[in-house]
Amino acid sequence: MDLRKKTGQPRLLVWLHLCFWLVYYGVHIFIFSNFLPLEIVWIRSLLANVLPLALVFYVNVYLVDRWLERGGWWQYALMAAALVVVVLGLRVQLNLLFPEVDRELVLLSPRDTYRIGALLTNVSILLLSAFYASLLNRYRQAQRQQATIREQQEAQLQFLKAQINPHFLFNTLNNIYSLAVVRSEKTAGMVLQLSNLLRYVIYESQSEQVELEKEVSHIRKFIELFQMRSETPLDIRFGSEGDLQGVQIEPMLLIPLVENCFKHCDFDTNPKAYVRLRLVLREGSLHFDTLNTKNDADRQKDRTGGVGLQNIRRRLELKFPGRFRLETEDRGELFAVRLSFPVNAARSEKPLIAL
Repeated sequence: MDLRKKTGQPRLLVWLHLCFWLVYYGVHIFIFSNFLPLEIVWIRSLLANVLPLALVFYVNVYLVDRWLERGGWWQYALMAAALVVVVLGLRVQLNLLFPEVDRELVLLSPRDTYRIGALLTNVSILLLSAFYASLLNRYRQAQRQQATIREQQEAQLQFLKAQINPHFLFNTLNNIYSLAVVRSEKTAGMVLQLSNLLRYVIYESQSEQVELEKEVSHIRKFIELFQMRSETPLDIRFGSEGDLQGVQIEPMLLIPLVENCFKHCDFDTNPKAYVRLRLVLREGSLHFDTLNTKNDADRQKDRTGGVGLQNIRRRLELKFPGRFRLETEDRGELFAVRLSFPVNAARSEKPLIAL
């Protein structure tokens, strides 16, 4: 039996099995060397005891997989009983080929003594084998279930990312369209900036992890792109605190919050409108807070929206179940979002840098 192929375990498991049988072999030699010459004990222990018991162990593993795990209790019981009886007879005959143990130490005939000893050890190894096979099958089943869950979660994450990308493109193209209508000189630059951003969205967002520095750079470029739509500078401030180097996060996890701010902020109707974005790395967690002014009278923006926050929450539930925070607060003319989740590396903090 190819144990590695059967169990799918690494070489360590094979070595553990070899060590078990070597230890058992050594114990057997140590015990019977007190009654028989060592040159006889080592071959008798191997041929009449260790090898037949190993046969019981591994054949029973197959029987457990073939019958017991599939509900075939009677088939397994019959097969296991036959295995015990056959190996018992084999061991008795093999032991009889060797000199007898001192007769003063036993009360029964050699054949009966070998039968009792073989029966006890056969049944013990059979039970040990059944326990091992059942435990191993439970472990393998749990591994398969975890793999299935991971695959399902990965498929959902990819689907959610695919939802974000068209949403991002749709909003940005609306901005470019607004400039093109008035024949703004900024249109060409905005198209070029969009091209650079789409390169990031298309390629980087397909990765499982991206460098936080890239995500932050993407946010800054997105802000620049959004600023191009206005003849006057918009009041948008983005600050970051902490060492971003070496930290990795899910791609396109922060940008939907930025999109949400720009989409709902009342830049078109409020000369004092503003957006505040703040990213902080602290003690293994990333905190990203957004704040924007808004006009409750303008409900048109909500007709085709709703993807951003729901999308992020679902992605966080899949990636960090019970280990994230996503809170929103509607303050009338202000709307705030607070996001935090664990990251793989949090480094020493730096002074706040703001645009």
